[in-house]
Amino acid sequence: MSNLSYENHLEEFLENSLSGYISTNLRGEIIKANTKVVTWLGFEKEQLIGKRMTSILAVGSRIFYETHLGPMLRLKGFFEEVAAELLLSDGSKMQVLVNGYAKKDENGQPQEMRLNIYRATERKVYEDNLRHAISDAQNTIQTERELAILREQFIAVLGHDLRNPLGAIKTGSSLLGRSVLSDRDKSIVSTIAKSSLRMEELIANVMDFARVRLGGGILLELSDVMIEPIITHIIDELMISYPERSVITHFDVHKSVHCDINRLSQMLSNLLANALTHGSVDTPIKLIADTQDDVLKITVINGGRAIPPVVLQTLFEPFTREANTPSKQGLGLGLYIASQIAKAHGGHLTASSDTKETSFIFQMPL
Repeated sequence: MSNLSYENHLEEFLENSLSGYISTNLRGEIIKANTKVVTWLGFEKEQLIGKRMTSILAVGSRIFYETHLGPMLRLKGFFEEVAAELLLSDGSKMQVLVNGYAKKDENGQPQEMRLNIYRATERKVYEDNLRHAISDAQNTIQTERELAILREQFIAVLGHDLRNPLGAIKTGSSLLGRSVLSDRDKSIVSTIAKSSLRMEELIANVMDFARVRLGGGILLELSDVMIEPIITHIIDELMISYPERSVITHFDVHKSVHCDINRLSQMLSNLLANALTHGSVDTPIKLIADTQDDVLKITVINGGRAIPPVVLQTLFEPFTREANTPSKQGLGLGLYIASQIAKAHGGHLTASSDTKETSFIFQMPL
């Protein structure tokens, strides 16, 4: 292909390009402009020839072109993807991206400046969306910080403002219990003491629920302990409230367990209390603790009615047990907290139930 034919093809390509094309002399005067950029600007092609390139740029882009882009073309020979605004014939502006390069002679001296211009409508939308996304993210972070403060305040209210007056009630009922009272008054004081203990347990459950759901999680203080005496102590405590019931135990744990003993006691106490509350009064509770393949397994079994499968599926979610089997026992948080304690120990808590018995199984690696 001859040079003339090549130039003709190039001119045809530039003239029909979907992007704008402008060529200027070294003084910045337009010497060529293709149909696309002419259409964008709203001028006749003859009106553009001879105009300075800066005359079709909005003020900000004009200053930037004169102070940065023009000198860059002369010294460096090119620039890429610079955002600019074209000033259209009706006074409106159009967002564009501009690539520029300098055509040089055989001595390496610039002869003319050539500019490829692309509409930046989608780019502008993208940048606006990005700015909005950054702003939204900053607002979200600020909101999360404020919520974190509210979380701490909420837990502080539960831990301080509720427990302090409860402590006064417990102390008062204890002091009254040492006084000479009538049988009726003794019954009232006993009811106050039991209700205070129950309220203390409810507050503890709500605090644990708040910590788990609001980001704090179940915190552990780990140590090595022998599990059998701990479980025996938990059973003895519960038998005070259930003197007519019996618990059959089987232990096969011959090594210490690395755990948070207070949290593990809380979980086992909840499982046993749950079995005593919902299990058949005619069937003893069974508690089996053993180790297999470096896994501690504790199973609590009670007789009685089977838990319906639909209930079993959501048994460890908050408030579900109370919604399905309403009672005076609490908010339905106990099994949820127990499952979270198991999870915090790297273990898990499962349940199964049929017409003969219901089993809760806790397993954790040793």
